[in-house]
Amino acid sequence: MEKKVRELLNKHKNDKDLTTEKDYIEPGWDWSKTDLEEWNFEQLSLSNFISGAIFQKANLERINLHGAILTGANLERTNLTGANLERINLTGANLKGANLKDANLKDANLKGANIKGANLKGANLTGANIKGVKLIGINLKDANLTGMNLTGTNLERTNLTGTNLERTNLTGTNLKDTNLVYANLKGTNLKDANLTGANLTGMNLTGTNLERTNLTGANLKDTNLVYANLEGANLKRTNLTGANLEGTKLTSANLKGTILMLANLEGANLTGANLEGAN
Repeated sequence: MEKKVRELLNKHKNDKDLTTEKDYIEPGWDWSKTDLEEWNFEQLSLSNFISGAIFQKANLERINLHGAILTGANLERTNLTGANLERINLTGANLKGANLKDANLKDANLKGANIKGANLKGANLTGANIKGVKLIGINLKDANLTGMNLTGTNLERTNLTGTNLERTNLTGTNLKDTNLVYANLKGTNLKDANLTGANLTGMNLTGTNLERTNLTGANLKDTNLVYANLEGANLKRTNLTGANLEGTKLTSANLKGTILMLANLEGANLTGANLEGAN
């Protein structure tokens, strides 16, 4: 923490509001290790690619950064639990290991940000720009990703337990070894997605588009797939024990070695499907 920051925080220690200092604050200041819990930084310009602000290990729990500019900022291992980050600009920011649990990132710009090891459990990412963001292995449990376009995104090994993915476009997305238990996939498009080894136990996938999806070795035990589209899907060695496949389209699907014990296939279309070794 530099001298300017210390003096400013001391000046506003009672009101915790720096919005009146927008003409004084300059991009690139060192705010590291500061305690800014519940402070108001709304729409402040704090960082740019030339002068990146430093917030390393700072406590920003429940801070208001609505509309703030933090492009290229260093927020490594920063505590942003419950923070209001709506419409914030975090382009190219370093959020490695940051705690964003329950943070509001609605319409935020995270383009090119580094979120390796970050915790996004319960975060609201509706409308956020995550182009170029690597989400491999990230904790998105109970997060809100409603209506987002995640086409071609790599979500391998990501924790999506209880995540709201309603109307999300997951076309061609890599969801290998992802945990999707209790996730909301209503109206989600999973066409051409890679769900190899994914856990979809007990999920409701009624009417879901899974055309040409790779579900090799995935666990779909007790999953509801009524009227789902699995045309050309790869279900090799997939566990469909007790699954409801009533009226499901399985034309040209690969069901080699698939476990279908107690599955309901009433009205399912299996034209051209490979059932070799299925049981």
